[in-house]
Amino acid sequence: MPDAAAEPGTAAARDAAEEKSALSHPAVEPDSTAGYGDHPDQVIDFYLPRGGAGPGEAAPVVVVLHGGSWRAPYDRRHISPFAGFLARRGFAVASVEYRRGAEGPGAEGAGGDPVAGRWPDTFDDVAAALDALPELVRQHLPRADAR
Repeated sequence: MPDAAAEPGTAAARDAAEEKSALSHPAVEPDSTAGYGDHPDQVIDFYLPRGGAGPGEAAPVVVVLHGGSWRAPYDRRHISPFAGFLARRGFAVASVEYRRGAEGPGAEGAGGDPVAGRWPDTFDDVAAALDALPELVRQHLPRADAR
């Protein structure tokens, strides 16, 4: 097998194909959504477990953080097929959205791309979401183990 590093463009083409594949799946709508802060991006999507736990058994909660290099175009919608997959396997899923990318005029980096990160906003949002999660799980995922 030839060395990919020796073939110009091979790694870049592979990366582009992987990104296209990951972002090509249709979004899966959550069962409910709840806010954990005042900003429109401070929300958690909840996916009820389908199957898995037996009668009277609580489903484990999986928290999904979508990634996306903290850039504004990438939000929880692109990871929703994975959240739906986990829910179909019997997990209760909490998919956390958070502030990402810069806002306002002149907030673009080179090439007009949104500047990555919102330090410390992104990390503060994830911490706030996890703090709010036990109560929100009780409200939105009644068959889940909030621990």
